[in-house]
Amino acid sequence: MKFQLTNHKQSKFYLMRTVHYLLAILFVAAIFTGCKKDDPAVDPSVEAYAKAELTKGGIMYDKFWSTEAGFNQSDANIATFNASGDFFRCKQCHAWDGLGSEGSYINRGPKTSRPSVSSLNLYQMAQTKTPKELFDAMKATTDRRDISYDLSTYNPETNKTEGDKMPNLNQILTDAQIWDLVKFMKEGMFDVSQLYNATYTGTYPTGSATFSNVGLDGDAAAGNTYYTANCVACHGADGTNLLMEEKTLGAFLRSKPNEVQHKVHFGQLGSEMTGQFDITITEMKNLYKACADTEAFPDEVPPVGEGSLGGIMYDKFWSVESGFDQNNAHLATLAASGDFFRCKQCHGWDGLGNAGAYISRGPKTTRPNVSALNLYEMAQTKSAQELFDGMKATENRRDISFDLLTYDPETNATEGDKMPNYNQLLTDAQIWNIVAFLKDGMFDVSQLYDATYTGTYPTGSATFANIGRDGNAANGTTYYNEKCAACHGIDGIDIELEGKTLGAFLRSKPNEVQHKVHYGMLGSNMLGNFDITLDQMKDLYKTTANEVAYP
Repeated sequence: MKFQLTNHKQSKFYLMRTVHYLLAILFVAAIFTGCKKDDPAVDPSVEAYAKAELTKGGIMYDKFWSTEAGFNQSDANIATFNASGDFFRCKQCHAWDGLGSEGSYINRGPKTSRPSVSSLNLYQMAQTKTPKELFDAMKATTDRRDISYDLSTYNPETNKTEGDKMPNLNQILTDAQIWDLVKFMKEGMFDVSQLYNATYTGTYPTGSATFSNVGLDGDAAAGNTYYTANCVACHGADGTNLLMEEKTLGAFLRSKPNEVQHKVHFGQLGSEMTGQFDITITEMKNLYKACADTEAFPDEVPPVGEGSLGGIMYDKFWSVESGFDQNNAHLATLAASGDFFRCKQCHGWDGLGNAGAYISRGPKTTRPNVSALNLYEMAQTKSAQELFDGMKATENRRDISFDLLTYDPETNATEGDKMPNYNQLLTDAQIWNIVAFLKDGMFDVSQLYDATYTGTYPTGSATFANIGRDGNAANGTTYYNEKCAACHGIDGIDIELEGKTLGAFLRSKPNEVQHKVHYGMLGSNMLGNFDITLDQMKDLYKTTANEVAYP
C-alpha cells in the first residue's frame, strides 16, 4: 500500500510540472504574439516591397502606361499620356542611366514636347534611401503637377515651371505600381560606371557626353556566348540584321551604351524584343565587351551582292535599302506616284505580268496596267547585255516630266502605262544590278506552288495550291526556326501581315512572300535572306503550308 501511494504522489508531481511548463510556453507565446502588433520593426511597407515586381518597375521606368507594364489601356488618362509622353516617362527626366542632367542626358535640352531633365542623381539616391523613403517621395503631393494641367502650353523659355514638375503619381498609379518602381530603383538599376567610361563636358543642356572602353574589364568570350544564346537569332551573328536608328547593333550600342543596357534588361517596348530580366551586371558587362569589337560587330552593314541590290530595287528602286540617293531631285515624284515606277507593279512579284498572280490587279488612277510581258521567261532567254540594252532604251518610254496625276485607266492611260525612261533615274551600275537580279535572282514560282489562273486580265482570278510542292517540310521547319521564329513566333502568329498570320498570308500570297523572304520587307526590320536557294524556299513553303503548325 505504501508503494502504491508513493507512485501516486510521483505521478501527481510530474503532472503538475508538465502543466507549469505548458503554461510557461503559452505565456511566452502570448508575449511575442501580443508584442508583434506594436513592434516598430514590423512595417507594412516591408511586405509591400517584398511583393513588388522589379521587372514591371523596369518596364514602367521606360513607359508606365505601356501594354507590357500591364497598365489599364482603358484608363481615363491614356490619351493624355500618349499625347505628352515625355512629361510622364521616368527615363525622360532621370535618363536611362539614372544620372539625370549630369549624365548621358547632359545635352537633352527641353522642347515644347518634353520637359527639362532633372539634376537629381536618381541612381545614387536610390542606393542611399530606404524603400519606404523612396515610396513616400513618390507618393508626395507637394510640388507635383496635377494631371489636369494643360501641357500643350509648356514652353521651356516662358512657361516651364509646372511642366518640369514631377507628375502627381497618386492620380495615376496604384500603390502596388509605385512599389514596383521602387523595387526597380533599389535592385534593378545598373551602375553604368561598371559598364563603360563616360566623359561629360560642359553643363546642361549644352554639354556633351562621350563613351569609351565599353565593357571595361568584361569577358568578351563570355559575352559572345551570351549574345549567341540570346541575341543572334534576330540581330544576326554580327549585329547587322536589324538597324536601330539607322545603326547596326554594334554602332548603336557603342554610341548609346547608356540606353542599351536598359533595353537589353527590360526590352524594347512596342517590339518583339522582350527583356533579359535575369541578366546580371557581370553578364551585361561581358555582352558590352563583346559588342565593343568593331570587327565582330561592325559599324556598317556589309554590302550585299549586286543581284541582291537588284532584287531590292525590283520592289522599290528608290528605297533607302537599295542605296538610292535620298537627295535625288525626283524623289518626291517617285514617292507620290510609286506604283508607276515599281518594277513589281507592272511585272508582278512572280515576274509573270498579267498572266500570273496579278491577273486581277486592274489599273486605277494611282497605278498603271500590269504588263502582258512574261518577264521571268524573257530574262531566262535573253543575254544580260540584251536585258541591259532593253532597260536603257529611250523609245516608247515615259519621260519623268509627265504629269501622272492626269492618268486615267479609261481615258488617259497611254503614257502612264509606258515603262519609265530609266536613263533619267538610274545609273548604269544600278541598271546592271536589276539585270543581275533578273538573270540570277528570280525564282521560278512554278517550282514553289501550283497556280490556276482563270479568265483574263483585269477581271481574272488566281488560286494557289500544293504550296511547297515536293519540298522537305522537316528541312523547312529547321530553316524557319533558325531564320524566322525569333520574330514571327514558333507558329507564325506573333506578327500579323495585312491582318493575317504568317501561315495564312503565305498560303494566300505565295507569289509575294517568296520575294520578301529573299530580299526583305522594305521599310521594316526584316532584311532579306539573300543566299536562300530555290530548294530552301520550297522547303520553307512546304512546312508553312501546314495549317496545324502555322494556323
